[in-house]
Amino acid sequence: MSALQLTSDQWTETLIAIAILGIAILVALVVPRLIAALLRRCIGTSGATDLAVRTLHGPLGVLIVVQTFFVVLRRLSYLHNGWHMVDRAWIAFTIIVVVYGLQRLIVPLTQWYANRSVATRAKLHSLPPLQRALRGVIWVAGFLMVLATLGIEISPLLAGLGLGGLAVALALQPMLANIFASSFLLSDQSIRIGDAIQVQGGPSGTIEDIGWRATRIRSADNNIVLVPNSVLAQATMTNFDSTTPETDVLLVLHVSTAEDLVAVQDACLDEMSRMCDEESELVAGGGSIAFRYQGVEAGKAEIQLRVRATSWRDAADVRHRMILRIHSRLLSEGVTLA
Repeated sequence: MSALQLTSDQWTETLIAIAILGIAILVALVVPRLIAALLRRCIGTSGATDLAVRTLHGPLGVLIVVQTFFVVLRRLSYLHNGWHMVDRAWIAFTIIVVVYGLQRLIVPLTQWYANRSVATRAKLHSLPPLQRALRGVIWVAGFLMVLATLGIEISPLLAGLGLGGLAVALALQPMLANIFASSFLLSDQSIRIGDAIQVQGGPSGTIEDIGWRATRIRSADNNIVLVPNSVLAQATMTNFDSTTPETDVLLVLHVSTAEDLVAVQDACLDEMSRMCDEESELVAGGGSIAFRYQGVEAGKAEIQLRVRATSWRDAADVRHRMILRIHSRLLSEGVTLA
């Protein structure tokens, strides 16, 4: 209907609608700020919370304006013949705004979750691809919902997306397996940046980074070993930093059964106790050392010596000095190792 054909009552309706819409715009500028201030007061001002609040500030204001616009549009009596189209457009625009807000939340939510799972010094290369993938899923789902709301048949499109997605998934299966494995490693918190690990049948060292394809491990000889995330997620590994960094250092020796075994025991315990008191890489105290005869065979007695190092990274150096000191002490006692 042309504007010239509006009656005085219809003009009044239109002006009231414009006034209400103007008020809604002012409310949209004020209410998100009030909600943000209330949330910061109630749940604090952590980095993730503040980022989430700032992220939703714009979409919330747009949602208020969109809802008000369609409410006043629905109340204009001279548009009653097109109310069904208004309702469909209303739902479609609401979905678009909600999807826009959700996809903007992906960054703060994934960053917050990753910070709970990984050391804050970590540089998470797997986050950007994961965030883009989640955003894409949300936008595709929202697009399909909008099409369905507008009355467009989406079954053929879903079938096409299903076949295309299956083909892409098969082609990218190794890469997708590594990406999902990296997400599993981050969420499971079984390993973190900076942890010292030993992979059964594989490398050992300190984790430098958990990327989207592989995990970087710095070995003891200062080389970087790349282990695919899908392999690491299925491997049996020892995490030396999962509970406490302290670790036992084992040394196996043999002495002749002709020696005084009690004197050998006393000498070894005394020397290990001195080591614990004198060297900073060892845990002090008698409870951190152990001496055991494990068996006798072919005229030799097998001995297991244990001391506790402050970390797995010091274990090799501790074992080296332990060999030198125990050997020197036994020689001074007149004991020869078999």
